[in-house]
Amino acid sequence: MLNAVIKLSLRHRPLVVVLCLVALLYGGYLGTVTPIDVFPDLDRPRVTVMTEVPGLAPEEVETLVTYPLESAMLGATGVQDVRTQSGFGLSVVTVEFAWGTDIKTARQTVQERLATVTGDMPEGVKPQMAPISSIMGQFLIAGMRRQPGPNGGDLVQVPDSPLYAERVAKGDGPPDLFAWKVTDRKNLAAWESVPVTGARWGERAADGEQRARATVGGRYYEVTFPSETQRALALRTLADWVVRPRLLKVSGVAQVITMGGGRKQYQVLVDPASLQKNGVTLRDVDVALRANNVNFTGGFADLGGVEQPVRVIGRLGPRPEQVVADLRLIVVKPPAKPEPGKGPDRAVLLKDVARVVEGAQIKRGDSSINGHPGVAITVTKQPHTDTRELSDRVKAAFAGVEPSLPADVVLEPGLYELREFIDRGVYNVGEALVIGAALVLVVLFLFLLNFRTTFISLSAIPLSLVITVLVFKLLGALTGTELSINVMTLGGIAVAMGELVDDAIVDVENIYRRLRENAHAPDPKPALRVVYEASAEIRSSIVFGTAVVILVFLPLFALSGVEGRLFTPLGVAYIVSILASLVVSLTVTPVLSYYLLAHSKAVHAETDGLLVRLLKWGAAGLVRLSMRRAALLLLFTWLMVAYCGWRVTTLGADFLPPFDEGTVQVGVTLPPGSSLEASNAVAKLVDGKLRSMQKSGARPDGEVLVFFRRTGRAELDEHAEPPNVNEYFVAINPASGKSRKEVIALLQSEVKEEVPGVDVEVEQPLAHLISHMISGSTAQIAIKVYGDDLDTLEKLANAIKASVGGIPGISSLAVEPIRKVDEIHIKLDPESLAFYGVDRAYVGAFVQTALNGEVVSQVVEGQRRFDLVVRLDEPYRADVGNLKELRLDLPNGGGQVRLKDLADVTPLTGGDSGANQVKRENVRRRIVIRCNAAGRDLASVVGDIERVVRSDVPMPEGYFVEYGGQFESQKRATRLIAALAALSVVGMFFVLYMLFPSPRVVLQILNAVPAAFIGGVLALVVTGQTLTVASLVGFISLGGIAARNGILLVNHYLHLMRHEGEGFTEHMILRGSLERLSPVLMTALTAGIGLIPLVVAGQQPGREILYPVATVILGGLITSTFCEFLLRPGLFWRFSGGDAVRLAGNESDADGLDDPPAASHEPHPPHGAAGAVSAAAPQGP
Repeated sequence: MLNAVIKLSLRHRPLVVVLCLVALLYGGYLGTVTPIDVFPDLDRPRVTVMTEVPGLAPEEVETLVTYPLESAMLGATGVQDVRTQSGFGLSVVTVEFAWGTDIKTARQTVQERLATVTGDMPEGVKPQMAPISSIMGQFLIAGMRRQPGPNGGDLVQVPDSPLYAERVAKGDGPPDLFAWKVTDRKNLAAWESVPVTGARWGERAADGEQRARATVGGRYYEVTFPSETQRALALRTLADWVVRPRLLKVSGVAQVITMGGGRKQYQVLVDPASLQKNGVTLRDVDVALRANNVNFTGGFADLGGVEQPVRVIGRLGPRPEQVVADLRLIVVKPPAKPEPGKGPDRAVLLKDVARVVEGAQIKRGDSSINGHPGVAITVTKQPHTDTRELSDRVKAAFAGVEPSLPADVVLEPGLYELREFIDRGVYNVGEALVIGAALVLVVLFLFLLNFRTTFISLSAIPLSLVITVLVFKLLGALTGTELSINVMTLGGIAVAMGELVDDAIVDVENIYRRLRENAHAPDPKPALRVVYEASAEIRSSIVFGTAVVILVFLPLFALSGVEGRLFTPLGVAYIVSILASLVVSLTVTPVLSYYLLAHSKAVHAETDGLLVRLLKWGAAGLVRLSMRRAALLLLFTWLMVAYCGWRVTTLGADFLPPFDEGTVQVGVTLPPGSSLEASNAVAKLVDGKLRSMQKSGARPDGEVLVFFRRTGRAELDEHAEPPNVNEYFVAINPASGKSRKEVIALLQSEVKEEVPGVDVEVEQPLAHLISHMISGSTAQIAIKVYGDDLDTLEKLANAIKASVGGIPGISSLAVEPIRKVDEIHIKLDPESLAFYGVDRAYVGAFVQTALNGEVVSQVVEGQRRFDLVVRLDEPYRADVGNLKELRLDLPNGGGQVRLKDLADVTPLTGGDSGANQVKRENVRRRIVIRCNAAGRDLASVVGDIERVVRSDVPMPEGYFVEYGGQFESQKRATRLIAALAALSVVGMFFVLYMLFPSPRVVLQILNAVPAAFIGGVLALVVTGQTLTVASLVGFISLGGIAARNGILLVNHYLHLMRHEGEGFTEHMILRGSLERLSPVLMTALTAGIGLIPLVVAGQQPGREILYPVATVILGGLITSTFCEFLLRPGLFWRFSGGDAVRLAGNESDADGLDDPPAASHEPHPPHGAAGAVSAAAPQGP
């Protein structure tokens, strides 16, 4: 059949050329529009269920909400893990599904399970699914902050004017006032000064607000400089209601999370003393507010045939100052009916019992930009979205919305951008591809010394690449998920780069040699027939060589988890491109050879080029040595295999090589229970340290470009971290002269020195997210302790931390911030409640409203909505020491009673405590001790941890330890690859047996695999690398590549015996080895030299994960190719014997149905014996 393909191509030569041109043009176009990403799709199907439960403590949230939800999710179709987190007033349940599950199916499954537990939830509690997103979907983080004016002062817009006023503090005296006309918000030097005269300053208010009156540009204005709190509220309001909706409009954006500033509320801050004085209760205030923020309809009025709606406008607003004024005038208690002879009583208004202010919602998180207060805007993408294209559209949205913001507000969209890593990684791998292709070109020309043969061989690269792109497009259409160009697919092509020309090289070299022989023959054949016969002659070697290469790559498709998602696309790209090169060699190469070589003067040359002659001279000595010392060389080879097998066990093992993302994530965790104020205070110290390391004009080699901080949890964020958790993103200056490893070590030591006593963890964002996706922990190693009692879990976790802290190679060691913290418990007394006729809900609702606040309504300002909240004024709310003195109104006008008369209130130093948060995994409480490996391989560090924990930390009954993280994936992948690699070798044996039905000959060819193993291991040793999943992929790739050259040599030996009259002699083996020297060396060199850019610059971003693959293959190719001439000839001469004669006696076109001839056991038949078997020439077309 394959011969028919070659014939068809030669008969329709113009059609083949035209199809090639069409494929090049269309495939090239598709390549420019294919999505580009850093890694393949790593979005594990997961659904997050978030439940707001205001007023409940973590343990109550766990019992009433989290446990019923996670119990319902476990056992659902496709569910693999259920991880939960219960915090103050919030439950987060993360349901992880098997890879390959459709996200819509997963959400439908979760929705069905939610329906079964709705009745078990507390009243008014409704679990909700978070938007479709991915843990790997965080692709861009922007900052929004206030900028100072040209003189470094505070800016504010002049009312009813485009001008901006600037206040510059001046010692103890009044500030200076300047005015500016804004031309370019980002270029303060270009702002135009406007004259200011007669400035008069008012007194600064208690909150920092200050007014000024002045003549600006010839007009008189009053300018108000708001307080810092008001500025923060306004900044967050702009982020929530101007920037965020604009970003959510961008197709592909899943969620936009704003954090920092202050979420605006209208707050009614009640004075308990005024309530008592005016005879008003907190419930009266609540009812009054709900009744005074509503609209009503009066139907329609028919006026002269025109229908007009009648509306009762009772809602507050829409202007903020009007809202506050209207709220203050709300009647809380109507006037009593006047007694005879007395004047009417006065109504009690809200302003009589409370202050009405615009304030910030009680914050559980905060952020800063380069150490300055600001708002962090985190943008996450939907699964399967092109990151680069989406980044462009989101940045365009930022650019479009910025002109609508005040001039003193600047957007910084590049604080963290995954696209930068994508661009660097893809560029570096693409550059390696181009350099590799250029090196392949040089090698081809040096061997062939002919532009035409070089062009024909090299044409296989672009044709194979565009066919690969076309197949990717077809696979995307069939699967519904478009495949992307990423580091791994480019890596598969880079690994295959040299091999793409292998088939063409073998074909062209044979055609060229046969045309040259034909040119000097006394009776030359037609050139077209010579081209066909030469192509058909090596057809079986090419096809079976390709089959073997593909076979050894199949284990990649059995990998699961993150490793499978990473390396399967590499295997797809590799196999598709290799198959494409096979198609090219069977169709295009013969056609181009006929057009360019048939009538070339070069085919009349009688000698090889100088390089080939020198190589043949050297190889002849190796071949003769091989045949004389075959047994000794084989013994030495297997001794080296044994040594390298032992050496592998000492290399150490890691999951993946570290990436250089250009950004470092620094975690600063305070002790559990620390407040947001405490975190902000520590953050100021860290900010100062990072600013001292920042790049500037005076310090161009500073390690830090920009940085920002996120503390605690944002309002819409599913990552519900407590306020004691701080997260810094630090962009590294590539011109600092320090490596990634050095910068990470420096940051860890500097931050620890600046804030001793806190846990400091340093990682990179993408690695952080990969670890989180693998094990639910944000570190490479997660020691998970499971049990029921939180106190016991905390003690065990601290004991483990103390025990493993001394193990060499451990860094960023930290215990998850879960522990019991002191709480103030209000324990209601049933007898007192019964005596006063009060129910528990009444007392609980009163305390909750008084201290935590209650949202009673919403104020609408145009399209913006803000909560209207009632709670006690700050002096009373913060005075928890006098909490028991709070007064409650008894029902039915029964007077008032103090809280301490209804309940026992724990003193501040009491012994009551509760968990600050509770985390569970698959319905068991757990706490995690997390750490990373630095300076040692992951596997050995984990081994030491397991040994130390087993001996030093005994587990009580019902408690146990599990180890998770990247090493778990590494162990799983190693075992699977090892098992499947053994099966691949068996498969290779049977494939080769189809071509060479002799176990002895097949085993000789397979001997190239251990020979290649030697080089791969030694390459890892020399470069100082550990054994990773990437290097294992290199080893399985190497098996097929190494066996190809053995097929070429053995097939040529048999061809000489079958068709050219050679016997099974040393002369035949020497001749066959030297005739196949050029194609064997060219295929090996092109396969290896194409990988040199990945090896030489393997630490550049994007190349790190391909560096171990390329290192192993390059090292293995060196030893396996050397063994092709030092070991292969001797093995064939010493151990083939009668099998070689029998194989040579089998006609190449036989159907295999006749009984085989009896095998001769004569090891060395006389010269010419095999030649007598069959001297027939190959069949013509």
